[in-house]
Amino acid sequence: MKLFLRKSILLASIILGWCEAKSQITITSSHMPSANDTIRYSTVLTAAGVDFKTTGENKVWDFTKLNSSSQDVYQYKNSTNTPYVINFGFTSIGLKLADSLGGGQMGLKDVYTFFKKSTTKWEAVGIGFQLSALPFPQAGKHTNTDEIYQFPLNYKDKDSATFSLKVPLTAVIVNIGNYFQDGNRVNTVDGWGKISTPYKSNIDCIRIKSVINEKDSIAVAITGQAPINFAFPNNRVEYKWLSTSEKIPMLEVSGTQIGNTFTPTQIRYRDNYKTTTNGNVSIIPPLSSRLTAYPNPAKNIVTIEVPGFIKNSLKLLVFDMEGKNIESLNFEAFENQIILNTSYFANGKYTAIVTNGNIFNYTSITIIK
Repeated sequence: MKLFLRKSILLASIILGWCEAKSQITITSSHMPSANDTIRYSTVLTAAGVDFKTTGENKVWDFTKLNSSSQDVYQYKNSTNTPYVINFGFTSIGLKLADSLGGGQMGLKDVYTFFKKSTTKWEAVGIGFQLSALPFPQAGKHTNTDEIYQFPLNYKDKDSATFSLKVPLTAVIVNIGNYFQDGNRVNTVDGWGKISTPYKSNIDCIRIKSVINEKDSIAVAITGQAPINFAFPNNRVEYKWLSTSEKIPMLEVSGTQIGNTFTPTQIRYRDNYKTTTNGNVSIIPPLSSRLTAYPNPAKNIVTIEVPGFIKNSLKLLVFDMEGKNIESLNFEAFENQIILNTSYFANGKYTAIVTNGNIFNYTSITIIK
């Protein structure tokens, strides 16, 4: 009898262990997007009190109370169907990020990022865009690709990679500047279990934490105009819940980590098309192409209006007419306005650029004392 019980306990343990192991899914390249995929997602502006950090084994994540504020679609295209096929050949996959971002000379149009997938990795290989000041497509390949995922992905896997990008900014054959992006990424599969969102419930998933340290910079010198040179950090922490049933994360959250405090700045989840009583869910536009500043001309104080739907931290950069960066300020909290002390500015014209690390917008300021 005792022998029978021991065997029964052993068998039950084996079965339990097998079931647990079977619940831990594995992510491979077959679970990544392909050319011609169109995948809808919803964006969440605020998620007060929601815990995105907690993770572990056999975890149940319940995010069903997230409130969507807008919807959009990831559209993956073969590089041959983009303006940048000459740069990325015939096998890359282009994802259009925006028709336009920002405004003025630094505004961007037809913004794409390009990926390649293989059995071992899903990697970003370059970007393409058109700078408003230049009527020609600009594109650059990573000299060191950004390996976003390294396959197969299983619980407790950890990997790291560096990346480097340089995009020459050219007018016909004349190089007038460069856009740079350099950094490193550390991925840790720190949890597995089931996730529920407003889209679907109890979906098997793994959770990946990515710590990304990045610096973006741009240098432009157009004849007859003040040169523009600036750089800003784009450090962030990303949490992604990956499943085998969807080609994008069930939920992806990006934000800043200071000590033990994580502040989300971007929240997106896989979703279906939704409507409201007024028709389609409204799509919140990006930052306005040109910001408002007043008084202008100014003397000691300038107030810069920031659109109300921007909630995350911002960086303010101010340049004089010679392209010298004379002010660089970080704002973690604000009430749709940034107050700039200009009491020590000399008389003249300045360009103020507001960026959230992904897109940037500008306004011109004149100081008269």
